[in-house]
Amino acid sequence: MKKLILSAAFALAAFAGYAQTGAAPVADRRPDGPGCCNFDLACDHAVVLVSLCLENIIEICPPLDILTAKFDSKDDYNEGQVLEDFFGHHTSTFSVSSNRNFNVTIKSASPNFLYVGPGGGNTTMPCGTLSYNLASNGTGGTNATPMTWNPLTVAAAPLINNGVHGLNKPFGLKFKADPGWDFAAGSYNLGVILTATQL
Repeated sequence: MKKLILSAAFALAAFAGYAQTGAAPVADRRPDGPGCCNFDLACDHAVVLVSLCLENIIEICPPLDILTAKFDSKDDYNEGQVLEDFFGHHTSTFSVSSNRNFNVTIKSASPNFLYVGPGGGNTTMPCGTLSYNLASNGTGGTNATPMTWNPLTVAAAPLINNGVHGLNKPFGLKFKADPGWDFAAGSYNLGVILTATQL
């Protein structure tokens, strides 16, 4: 016990000697001044891997309307009629969004119109009674239709070639019906299919 007390006394005396002479037992390791502590801000790094999976996508948007024509005069039957929507517009605007260039084709959903009515005559109206016209083309592609008015068929016909990729590339279509005098009165309905295909 006496040795422990004596050792403690020698340690206190040595510390007091250093304090009086100004000597420090620890070397200064700070680059910017005296002292034993480094107060520079600490930092660390983490790495996060980010992966994107881009898939090919294409979407064609039709107008939200039905195109109609009413034949109730001699001139209508003689000259045919351009169909119009609920608001009286003759041109229907479609748009294509695609991350690749694309083609657009058009065809009839069936070879004949669907008839609803009293009958009493010829009710088999072929899809070619309806013709289409590419009225406007903002897709950056070329008009692939051979004529101004083109009869609709059940085979897909080229409408636009090499449309440029991007968002909402627009084009406008007009439809004209020319049934003549050969069909019974009633309602004739037909689906028209437009297909956008990436290149």
